[in-house]
Amino acid sequence: MRREYGENISISIFGESHGDEIGVVIGGLPEGVCFDPEELAAFMARRAPGAAADCVAEAVTTPRKEPDEVRFTAGVRDAGGGRLCIEGPEVRAEIVNQDHCAADYEELRTVLRPGHADLAVYLKVGAEGLRPGGGRFSGRMTAPMCIAGGILMQLLAERGITISAYYTEIGGKTSEEEILCAIRRAREDQDSLGGIVECIVRGFPAGVGGPLYEGLEGKIAGAVFAIPAVKGIEFGSGFAGSRYRGSRNNDTILLVDDPEGVPSGSCPLRTETNHAGGINGGISNGMEIVFRAAFKPVPTIGAPQRTVDISRMQEVELRAQGRHDLCVVPRAVPVVEAAAAIALYDALAGEP
Repeated sequence: MRREYGENISISIFGESHGDEIGVVIGGLPEGVCFDPEELAAFMARRAPGAAADCVAEAVTTPRKEPDEVRFTAGVRDAGGGRLCIEGPEVRAEIVNQDHCAADYEELRTVLRPGHADLAVYLKVGAEGLRPGGGRFSGRMTAPMCIAGGILMQLLAERGITISAYYTEIGGKTSEEEILCAIRRAREDQDSLGGIVECIVRGFPAGVGGPLYEGLEGKIAGAVFAIPAVKGIEFGSGFAGSRYRGSRNNDTILLVDDPEGVPSGSCPLRTETNHAGGINGGISNGMEIVFRAAFKPVPTIGAPQRTVDISRMQEVELRAQGRHDLCVVPRAVPVVEAAAAIALYDALAGEP
């Protein structure tokens, strides 16, 4: 199965959820560029299980504890001052899995989990593809994605490009009070919740991307859909914009108030609104790039579900055990940032 992304750089993820280690190989980065490993560690901590960022995250996160300490085994050297520099054609980084428990998934070796990848994997490769914890299809595999994305976010920041994401909705609710109430009810019912994460990219230059299969939206979407549980993505006004008239959805084009104050080489044009989400015709237009990703509810739940035990080819009732997030959305926020960084850095690397 292909686990590599990129046309101008390459991001290759290896390992499994309940294997000894997981990691990433990053190819094509320019030698000599440096990054801060402590800043990377802080970024990784936002995604790590057991490191809740707020009361909502604390209420939905798995009890599995993984420090997600990154170990570089190739492609970097100590540059002094607490920084590491790229050296050689590939950077290889690993995370040791310390708190996995394959026994929690013994029953699930033959019982297909509704909503999970199990059914499709079984139909594609057979029972040997049903690995503990979901194997390569687990949300655990987003940790290596965050290693690559965390490094690339630092390299993009040096070019004045920042990426920030946050959840806007969980369980169909938007206020913290309503979200926490929805979480309590889902927990009582041994159920799960989904939600929406919005991402905003600031400082990205205009003129990157192209028509058809060169489109920037497609490149970003390809990276974001690599995140398990993502089922939809929209840019700018998105699906809501499809219900507007053109006169409302079009972005009026303006000259900046002080053209003489525009830096040399910059375009004095901007749009009054940003329904396009910073991209027209697959090409960045200099406005903020704005997109939202929809995450489905966690499929592994304690509530009873009808399914099939493939060892006996009989219908059974499944009440899943083990340690699972009630909702992945809070921990997915830095993963969305990482996916955006990977896509945008790859797009920039292909520009003349």
